[in-house]
Parts: sequence; C-alpha cells; structure tokens
Amino acid sequence: MATIARTADVDKTAVLGQNVKIGPNCIVMANVEIGDDCELQSNIIIYSGTKIGKRNRFFHGAAMGHEPQTLGLVNPESSLVIGDDNVFREYTTVHRGMPSAGGKTSIGNNCYFMVGSHIGHDCEVQDNVVLTNYCSISGHCKIEYRAWLSGYSATHQFTTVGRFTYAAGRSNIGADVPPFMKVSDTEVRGLNANGLKRAGISDESIAALNDAYRKLYRRKDKMSIKAAVAELRDQPDLDENVKYLLDSLDRKFQHRLGRYLETFR
Repeated sequence: MATIARTADVDKTAVLGQNVKIGPNCIVMANVEIGDDCELQSNIIIYSGTKIGKRNRFFHGAAMGHEPQTLGLVNPESSLVIGDDNVFREYTTVHRGMPSAGGKTSIGNNCYFMVGSHIGHDCEVQDNVVLTNYCSISGHCKIEYRAWLSGYSATHQFTTVGRFTYAAGRSNIGADVPPFMKVSDTEVRGLNANGLKRAGISDESIAALNDAYRKLYRRKDKMSIKAAVAELRDQPDLDENVKYLLDSLDRKFQHRLGRYLETFR
C-alpha cells in the first residue's frame, strides 16, 4: 500500500494511505496520518499530532508539525491538520498549535508554499494560498482564500490577510490587510484586478470593487475610511464582494479598538 525507502524511519503506529511514497532519510513519528497518494521526497520529518490529507507533495527538508516556538512550552499535545493537493517546497516549516489557543494549526487545499516559507502555531491558512520564497507567517494568523504573499514577506502575529490579497515582496505586514487589494507592507496600492480575473470573478463585481476601492482609498476629500464604509453600505444592491470588503474593514476597526482598550486594563 505504501512505498518506503530503506533509510526512512516510519513509526509502526503511523497510518499511511494507499500509494504513499516515503523517500530516503524521511522520519514519520507516532500519531501521524498520511492520506492517499502523498509523496515525501527526502529528508522530510513529520512530527506527532500531524494529520495530512490526500495528494500532498513534500520536497527535500520540509518539516511538518513540530512544537510551537513559544518560550517555556515543551512538546504540548496539539495538532497540525493539512488538507488535500498542497505543495510544500524545500525546507518549508509548519508548526502545530498551542493548547491555550485551541491547539490546532490548519492548512486548506491546493496551496503552494515555496522554498523556506514558514507558518507558525495556531494559524489558519485557507484554500489556494501561495507563499513565495522565505515568507514568514507568525502565530495566530489567518491567511484567507487565494491570498498571494511575495518573497520575504513577514506577517505579524494575530493578523488577518484578506482573500485575493496580493502582497509585494519584502512586505512587513503588521496589521490586518483588506481583501481584494494589492498591498506593499500594509499600504493599499490598488485593486488586485488581474488576480480577480484569473479567479473568474465577474466583470461587474470587479467594477464594483474598483469603485469601492476608489471611494475608500483614493477620494480627494478628507472623509475617513470608516465614514466611507458607512457611505458605501447605503448603496442599493450592494455587490456581495464589496460587502465582504466592508465587513472585513469593520472587523479591523473593532480589532484596533479592542487592542486600544486592552492597554487600559
């Protein structure tokens, strides 16, 4: 049912699906599940508490499900759950969760993680996400559907990167990033129109998002973004993607307020 190289070390309790390929010098620890048609090329290590779906590919040196990088926490019982059809290129690392935060790191489906990228503990990475070489995602982050982070980007803990976001290389993402936008660091540079077209978003919806982008970020008066959100909500027949954008901005305002009030406790 599985092909295992002579130099690999697979714990006898690990559950392997059909047609799993485990290459030279790989290590698969206890309490691991690997789904059908997965491939571990060489020098891969899968730590305890990791559950992997189907048709995932792991390139040389990838490490999945190690304990979180948290001071004073030693080998907690927690998990990493990986969906289907993902690619983890050379030396990618993903850490499992902390019990105090729910104990789970999750990866969706059809994601592509390039060389040296890292996903910290208790993150939620949704479907079709791309992390380019040496991206680093801190703990407790949420990377939404079809986000694309370019090389050497770094995302601060407790940050949400919105769906269909495109972040420029070397971006320092220290606050929530609105969906559908192109950003450099956390500054909005424009609508990610090309990405939306490639994803099959309708021309009508792209036009509505572009109109919202201009009213939020390129207006000539001094209206605040928060006031512009309220103004946009008054439009009749609001496009569903525009509504998602406005909802995400409202969540960002609430997050900021919560962090501000926390300083007085």
